[in-house]
Amino acid sequence: MPVRIPDGTRALVARPRLAMALAAGPDRVVQITVALALAAGVTVSLGQFRPWTVLPLAALVIAATWKAFRPRVDPRDAFPAALALGGSLAWALLNFLLTSEYLLVVRDPGFLTLSGLWLAHHPSTDIPSLGAIQAADVQSNMLADASQAWNLRGDMIQPQGAKMLPATIAMGDWVAGEWGVLGANIVVGAVGLLAVYILGRQFLGPRVALAPTVAVALTVSQVALSRSAYSEPLTMLFVLTGVTWAWRGLAERSAAMMLGGAAAIGATTFIRIDGAIFAAGAIAGIVIALALGDAPRRWRAGVAVGAVLLQGAVLAGGYLSLWRWSQAYADRLGGQTHSLILVYSLLCAVLLVWAATWLEPVRSDRLLTTLRARLGKRGALATGGAIVAGMLVLASRPLWTIVHRGESTSEDQFTNRVVAAFQQARGLPVDGTRTYAESTVSWISYYLTWPIVLLAILGLGIAATRTLRGRSEWAVLLGATLAPSLLYFWAPEIVPDQVWAIRRFEPMTIPALALTATLAAVVLARRLRREEQRARALRWSIGIVALLPVASWISIQPGADQPVLGATPLVIRELGGSRDQMHALCDVAPGHPIVLAGTSSHFGSLRVMCDEPVVLALVAPTPESLAAMAQIFGTTPVVLTRDTTWFEWTSTPSVVVTSTVRQSSYTLGGIPREYFKSNYSWYAGLVRASGQLTPIPPAGQ
Repeated sequence: MPVRIPDGTRALVARPRLAMALAAGPDRVVQITVALALAAGVTVSLGQFRPWTVLPLAALVIAATWKAFRPRVDPRDAFPAALALGGSLAWALLNFLLTSEYLLVVRDPGFLTLSGLWLAHHPSTDIPSLGAIQAADVQSNMLADASQAWNLRGDMIQPQGAKMLPATIAMGDWVAGEWGVLGANIVVGAVGLLAVYILGRQFLGPRVALAPTVAVALTVSQVALSRSAYSEPLTMLFVLTGVTWAWRGLAERSAAMMLGGAAAIGATTFIRIDGAIFAAGAIAGIVIALALGDAPRRWRAGVAVGAVLLQGAVLAGGYLSLWRWSQAYADRLGGQTHSLILVYSLLCAVLLVWAATWLEPVRSDRLLTTLRARLGKRGALATGGAIVAGMLVLASRPLWTIVHRGESTSEDQFTNRVVAAFQQARGLPVDGTRTYAESTVSWISYYLTWPIVLLAILGLGIAATRTLRGRSEWAVLLGATLAPSLLYFWAPEIVPDQVWAIRRFEPMTIPALALTATLAAVVLARRLRREEQRARALRWSIGIVALLPVASWISIQPGADQPVLGATPLVIRELGGSRDQMHALCDVAPGHPIVLAGTSSHFGSLRVMCDEPVVLALVAPTPESLAAMAQIFGTTPVVLTRDTTWFEWTSTPSVVVTSTVRQSSYTLGGIPREYFKSNYSWYAGLVRASGQLTPIPPAGQ
């Protein structure tokens, strides 16, 4: 019997088995992707990243969870699931047309992409210096590493940051070579959209869940952060998946799913250094949900203790990996990270003690159930109202305060100079100490629009009310959402230009608000008395939620020189031109060590893509220093420079590589609507025994 899909169309699925496979498709794609990324993160942390280690480990994870994590769907879910699958695939293909070429270290995607390219052919991200340390020692202000992004540990160069994302995108090389690495994060972003869908399906239903999925897909942030190797899409995938598994574990009384959800969120520390904040909120939500649940007390206590211990172990593994493979980065942010770990550890200790006393004779879980009973319906509504009021106060902060940063540390001073430069470039009043933290809720509105933000705030209140009215699984979503959101709403601790600053909210806040906005729209529509009015209002409301982010694509300013401006992250290839530039520089003198003069942004690019030792010269090397470096390397170095006055040449040098790189502008208070070009003219010379340079002619001469 064919299965008719109840969506108002005549679409048919030939066999129920096929319909079930389609309905389960989004869940299985998410499960497989999480397993692959987790296997990549584990193997790279062990220094054993290879296809023959990653793929078998991923297969073991999938096999171990395949039956226990089986989706609870029926054939009627097939059509919306097919739309979700087809839409995410189309989204990935369209964005791949403009995937970035982030191969210069301008910001984080630079060293993350280059780490992925290195891992495509190496088992770990440690990069041998190959004599560059000794060569750099011949003169002060010459380095075998580069500030922040590339740091020495022994005789190895360590790229900054956690390693799961570079390992995940490195797998793209196994499929499509270099372009596979550049475009792999788009695939991660597309699977993240499926994670939005399967979480929304838990409380919105399979068809309505398409609305928040489309809304997130249409945000400029999801597009921009997926086209480049930002860590947020992968973090979003793990957090949303963990929340979904924990939600289902509660509903289905599946200890395996609850433990899997806790572990998935704990694994975010393999992706980013602040992963503990997502884990803390989620584990608190999981334990609270278990305390409020109606399953047998012994089962709830055992799962709560197991979830806390398992998540803590996974989280610790992520931080150990970070310290092993990016020690300087971990040390540089050690104060903040230690505070975060301390808070997380104290929270886990409290949760463990509490969960361990749920059994007879203490039965301390009754603290929450008794409180819920005393609050009753009015108390639950009041709690939801308090959350709505608190969020509205946060949203109103620009009306009554301006937040400033201190100048006590070198990091503060650097950030203040950057902010002042952005303000000056935009003709704004120059005050580099402004953090713009009072506008963090407004940042969300740039991408989702204010109607969705206001609906989402109402939806958070509804979720809190439902938590206290017998739907304890909502505590997981609230915990995972509110912990990182409230922290970063209050103190984002980031340079406040867009789309850079929205990174704080992309992993959980934006998708969660899209989901709760849809929830609020559905609840409001269903309060209408007449059935036809409810149906019409429901269609319009979910359609508006789905499509409103398109309004952020265009900015209309009547009377301006350019009255209509588009969102440049949507229409340009970020750092387009850098790939050809790097290949051209590597082809100038292959097989020669490189002395890079004055441009730290290209240090890691040359070391990874040319696979030659690189010395960074921040001052002009003397001829004697160049001659000494040639002796240390045992072969003739090539000098790459954009300033010919630093060196003595045997003849007048000519430009060997010219390049123009495009990049979205840095904006305060909105989505970038402009881009700028960086023009590069490179000269090259081989070091003679005297320390002079023999110019290398342009290709073809």
